[in-house]
Amino acid sequence: MGKVGKAVLLAVSAVSVVAVNGAARVSHAEDIPAVNPLSGDEDAIRKGRSWFRGVCAVCHGGRADGAGERGQGADLRKFNKGFKVFVETVKNGKATGRPLAMPAWGAVLKDEDIYQIGAYLETLAIEGAKWKEDLN
Repeated sequence: MGKVGKAVLLAVSAVSVVAVNGAARVSHAEDIPAVNPLSGDEDAIRKGRSWFRGVCAVCHGGRADGAGERGQGADLRKFNKGFKVFVETVKNGKATGRPLAMPAWGAVLKDEDIYQIGAYLETLAIEGAKWKEDLN
């Protein structure tokens, strides 16, 4: 099994443990910056792309367009809720009203990993996307 395959297997195993045991909300909004501190950082973007492909693409699609192997996930190219909501959603998961909900990844991914994924997704953003908080 390759390196990416092992990472995916580990992530899926961790999500299974969290799903079985339940997960406490691990995010505190006041601890999350309004703007991704890794935005535009080429190394972070490269690492974020790797994380995204290994962990997120199965649901969100390889191009983050929502066309994943497991069905229709959110189109992250047009995410418009700001960086804090992105981080909170990745950490805590989200009920979607569909059979496939967004799982909580806070027990699997470190803040830096999530910020790297966000930095990568910002490079894919299309018109209408809002990755920074509205500071007005």
